Amino acid sequence: MKNDFQTMTIKQLKKYILEHREDQEAFTIFMDKIEAESSNKIYNANDIEQFSDLLKQHQKLRS
Repeated sequence: MKNDFQTMTIKQLKKYILEHREDQEAFTIFMDKIEAESSNKIYNANDIEQFSDLLKQHQKLRS
């Protein structure tokens, strides 16, 4: 049975990859999804006041 990696969430792919470390196709799609969701936002001094919220948001995206 072939998995449809494109429809899997990042969390599902991460779990799959940890269980099937030899699956290069799954890893490639996982990295593509991570890159597509990455944010290259530049923060300024005003964002320091919101650092705690920004950190929580970042951690939520990575889990």
